Amino acid sequence: MPIFRRIANLFTRAALEREIQAELQSHIEMRTEDNLARGLSQEQARRDALLRFGNPVTTRERVVASDAALILANLWADLRYALRQLCKSPAFAVTTVLTLAIAIGANLAIFQLLYGVLFAPLPVAQPQQLYSIRAVPSPFDGKWFLSYPAYRRLRTATPDVPVFARSGDGMGVLQESSGTTSRISFQIVSDNFFRVLSLKPAAGRFFLDGDDDRPQSEWPVILRYGYARAHYGKTAAAVGAHAIYNSLPIVVIGVAPSNFEGIVPGQAPDLWFPLAAQSTGALSVAFDSLGPGYDVHLEKPYRSQPTIFWLNTLARADKRDKAAATAKWSAALAPDLSIRASEEHSPEAASRILHAQVSLVSAARGEGSLGEYYGTPLAVLMAMAVVVLLIGCLNLANLQMARLQRRQQEFATRIALGARRGRILAQVTTEAALLAFAGGVLAYFTARACTSLLLHWVSGRYEPLPIDTSMGPLAACVYVCCLLGAMAAFGVLPAWRMTHRSFAASLHTRSGASSLRSRRGSSVLLAAQVSFSLLLLSAAALFAQSLRSLARIDTGFDRDHVLSVRVDMENTGFADRQTDLPAFYDRLVSGISVLPGVRSVAVHMCGIPLCGWNTQIHAYGRESSEAALHGEEDRVSPGYFSALGIPLLDGRAFTEQDQKHTQPVAILSRSYARQLFGNESPVGHWIGYTAAPGDHEYLVVGEVADASFDGPGEPPPPSLFAPIAQRPASIHWIEVRSEGSTATLSSELRNALHNMAPDLPILEITPLNIELGDTLIRENLLARLTGAFGAMTLALAAIGFYGLLSFRVASRTSEIGVRMALGATRYQVRSLFLRQTLGILLTGMVPGAALACVAAWTARRLLHDSAATSFLALGLSSITLIGIGLLATLLPAHRAASVDPVRALRNE
Repeated sequence: MPIFRRIANLFTRAALEREIQAELQSHIEMRTEDNLARGLSQEQARRDALLRFGNPVTTRERVVASDAALILANLWADLRYALRQLCKSPAFAVTTVLTLAIAIGANLAIFQLLYGVLFAPLPVAQPQQLYSIRAVPSPFDGKWFLSYPAYRRLRTATPDVPVFARSGDGMGVLQESSGTTSRISFQIVSDNFFRVLSLKPAAGRFFLDGDDDRPQSEWPVILRYGYARAHYGKTAAAVGAHAIYNSLPIVVIGVAPSNFEGIVPGQAPDLWFPLAAQSTGALSVAFDSLGPGYDVHLEKPYRSQPTIFWLNTLARADKRDKAAATAKWSAALAPDLSIRASEEHSPEAASRILHAQVSLVSAARGEGSLGEYYGTPLAVLMAMAVVVLLIGCLNLANLQMARLQRRQQEFATRIALGARRGRILAQVTTEAALLAFAGGVLAYFTARACTSLLLHWVSGRYEPLPIDTSMGPLAACVYVCCLLGAMAAFGVLPAWRMTHRSFAASLHTRSGASSLRSRRGSSVLLAAQVSFSLLLLSAAALFAQSLRSLARIDTGFDRDHVLSVRVDMENTGFADRQTDLPAFYDRLVSGISVLPGVRSVAVHMCGIPLCGWNTQIHAYGRESSEAALHGEEDRVSPGYFSALGIPLLDGRAFTEQDQKHTQPVAILSRSYARQLFGNESPVGHWIGYTAAPGDHEYLVVGEVADASFDGPGEPPPPSLFAPIAQRPASIHWIEVRSEGSTATLSSELRNALHNMAPDLPILEITPLNIELGDTLIRENLLARLTGAFGAMTLALAAIGFYGLLSFRVASRTSEIGVRMALGATRYQVRSLFLRQTLGILLTGMVPGAALACVAAWTARRLLHDSAATSFLALGLSSITLIGIGLLATLLPAHRAASVDPVRALRNE
C-alpha cells in the first residue's frame, strides 16, 4: 500500500472499516456459492464459509492492525477510551498519580543527593588520575596535613608526576572599592593547582609558576565563577577588580570555570590565594602542630616551619607511574617523619611513624569528609525510599486488581463478541501508561522541590551546600526505571493476570463478584504491604526517639538559658586595634551584666560546639609515657563556668586576681584530671605543655564537671581551661546566661554591644541549644525523612484497607444479604470484615517485625541508645498500624452491616 494511502487511512478510519467489512462479506458470499456448487445445503455452505473466515470482528481488527500507520489511530482510540475509564474512577486515578509522584519523586531526590555526595566525579579532565598523598595523620587532629617544607620536597622528588597542594577553607571580610563589605570564604592553593587539574579560566588567567614564594604588594586571587557572576554580572568585568580582604590588598586576575567549585564536595571557596599569601598572617586556616616545645611559632609564617601541618597534598599520576612515584615520595618525607616521630613517647609508635610509607587514595570524587558524614544516612534513606515505592506499587496493584475484578463481566462480554485478549490488555496497559505519565511528570517536579528541601536540611542553618543535584544521565536512568517498574507492577502485571484467566463463569455471575482465589491474592499483597509498612514505621519511630534522646541528654551545662554571641575580631583587624584586650573584655562583661534578665556573662576563645583547639599536657612528676595526654584547651574569663552552669567540683574558679603578673593557673575537667592524676585531687598539682622542666609551669587550682562541648551524644572531651587575662587571645564567643527565656534578650544584647564597641563585628546571636543542634544535622535529616515516609506509609495502608474492603463489601452484597436473611446480626457482619483486616494485619506483622529488628541492628550506629528503644518503637508502630487498618475498615464494615437483605437478594 503506498505511503500516502496509509497516511490518508488515518483520517478515513470509518470508511476503511466499511470497505474491509464489505470485502470480507463478499468473500463469505463467494465461499458460500462454491460450497453450494459442491452439493452442500444452504445452511452447511453458509456455516463452512463463516468458520473459514472466523469471527468478523476479529478478522477486521487483524486486517486493520496489519496497517502500521493505523496503529497510531488505535493508540489514539485507546487513549480516549482510557481517559473515559479513568474519569469513571477519579479517586483511583488521583491516588495513583499522587502515589507515583511522591514515591518516585522521593527516590529521585535522594538519589541525586546521594550521587552528588558520594559518586559524582570532579569536573576536571581525567579525574581518575587524581590521588591524595597520605603518610601519617597529624598528631592532634588526626588529619592528613603536611607542612610546607614537606610539600616542597614531594614536588621536587617527582618533576614528571605533578604534586599540588591546598589548605582548608577559611573565612574573611572583603571590602570592595565601593565600600561594601561581605564575609566570603577562601582557600590557599599552590601555583600549579589549576594547571594540574587541567582547567581553563572562564576569564583572565591562573597563577604563575613561582607565586608560591613570591611576595606581592597586591595579592592575585582567582574568583569562583558563581561569585563573580553574582557580584560583577560578567566574568570579564571581574578581572582587574581591586579590593581589600582581611586588610590585604588584592586584585582579581582570573575566574574559575563555571562547573568548578573546588575539590572538596560541599565546600565552594569564593576566592583562591597563592600559598605565599599565608606569610602575611591575615589568612587563618586549619592547622595542626607538634605543640609548644617543638619549635612551633604560630605568630610566624607557616611556610618555613616543618612542625606546623596545614596543607593537603595531591598528585596527578598515571597508573604506570604510581609505584615509582610513591617510593620517591616516601623517601622524600623521611625528614618529616623523623620530626613527627620525635613527638611520640612510645618507642613502638615512633618506630611505626619512622617506617611509614606513602599511600595514595583516589581523589577522583574529591577530598573531604562529606561522604563519610552523610554517606550512610543517605544510603539508609535511599533504601527506605525504595521500600516506599514498593509499598506504593503493592497498594496500587491491589486497587487495580479490585478495579479490574469489577470489570470482569465487561471483559468476558467483549471476548465473547470476538475481541482479542491482547486488545483488552493493550487498552488496560494504556490506562496504566497514562497514569504513569501523569505521575512521572509530577514526580519530576516533586523531586526538584524535595532536592531543595533536602539540601536545606543537610545544610542546617547556613547556606545550602554546593552539591550538584542536576538531572544527569544516571539520575535520568533511575527515574525512567522507577517509572517503568512502577507501571509494570501496578498496571501491566495485574492486567496480564486478568486477561489470561477464564471468563466463562463471569458471564453467569454478577458483575464484580470475586472468587476465593482472587481474595487470597489480594490479601497476600496487602499483608506484604503491612510487612514493609511496619518496617518503615519502626524505623521512623527509632530515629525520632533517638533524636529526642539526644535533644534531652545531659550535656553538663545549661543550654536552655544561654545566648551565644559569635564575633570576628581577627579577620577585621579589630583585635589589633585594641591596646589592652583583657581590659576590653572586662568592659564587655560589665556592660552586658547590667542588662535586665542577665544572670552571668563570660567571654572565651574556643567555640561550642567543636572547639578544635587541641593541645598536649604534661603532668609534673609523672613518667613521660604517662604524663603527656591530649585534650582540648580554652581560654576563658572569670565567671565562665557560672555562665554555662558547669559545676565546680574542687578548688576554685578563676577570679579577677588571675592576671599576667600572677602565677599562671589552670582548671581541668574531671576526665582530664583522672587521666593525669588518677583518683587524686588535681588541685595543687603542676602541669605544662612540654616535658620537664616545662611541666612545672601552670598550677591547677580547680576541677570542674565534664561537659559535652563537642555536641550531645559525643563523649565529653578532656578539657583544660586557662584565664584569658593571663594569656590574652582574640575571643570568638560571648556567653550570656539569662534568668528566664532568651527570646527577648537578643535585640537588647546587640544594642548594648553596639554601644560599647560600634565596630565589633557581630556575626550572629544564637541560643546555645540551637548551636548544639547543628551537630545533629544527620539525626534531624533521618528523623524528618523517615517520619515523612512513615506518614505516607500510614496513608497508603489506610487507602489499601479501605479500597480492598470496600471492593469486598460490594462484591459480596448478595452473600451478606443471605447471611442477614438467615439471622446474622449487624454486629456479626461488621465483625466479619474487621476479623479479615485483623488477620491480614497479623499475617503481615510477623515478617515485618523480623525485618524491623534486622534494620534496627543494621542501623545501630546511627541510633542513640538503640537497644532501649527498638522494642518500644516496634510495639508503638504495630499498635499504630493496627489502629489505622481497623479504622480504615470501619466504614466499609458499617456499609456491609447496613445492607438491606431484601434489596440485595432482589438485585441478585
